[in-house]
Amino acid sequence: MPAKDLKIIIADDDSTTCSVLRLLLREHDYSVLGEAHDGERAVELCLLHQPDIAFLDIEMPKLSGHEAARKIKEGAPDVGIIIVSALPTLENVQKSLEAGAAGFVVKPFNAMKVMDAIGKCVRHRKTAAR
Repeated sequence: MPAKDLKIIIADDDSTTCSVLRLLLREHDYSVLGEAHDGERAVELCLLHQPDIAFLDIEMPKLSGHEAARKIKEGAPDVGIIIVSALPTLENVQKSLEAGAAGFVVKPFNAMKVMDAIGKCVRHRKTAAR
C-alpha cells in the first residue's frame, strides 16, 4: 500500500509530540485523520475512522496506551498499533505486544525510527491478513 494511502491516528497527551509526529507523517505523505490527547478519545477515533495505523503513547489520561490498544483491537482488529514511549523497558515492550501492538517507537524519535515502525506495521498487517 503506498504511503499516501495509509490513514493514521495519533494519540499522545503531549501536544508537542503530536505536532512533531503529525508534521513528520505529513512530510512523508501520510494522511493524519485525527489526534487524541487521552486513551478514551483514541479508541473513539479509531473505531469511528478505522485507520490503517494508530500511534499510541503508553502514558495517557483515562486509558493507557496498552488499554486503548486492547479496546481498539476488540472493535477494529485491522488497525495496526504502534506504541510510543519514553520508557523502553522490557515490561513495556512485552505489554505492548500482548495488547496487540505491531511496533514500538522510543521517544525522542527520529524520522527513520518512525518510518521503520510503519513499514513493520504494514508488513505485520499483510501477514496477519493471509
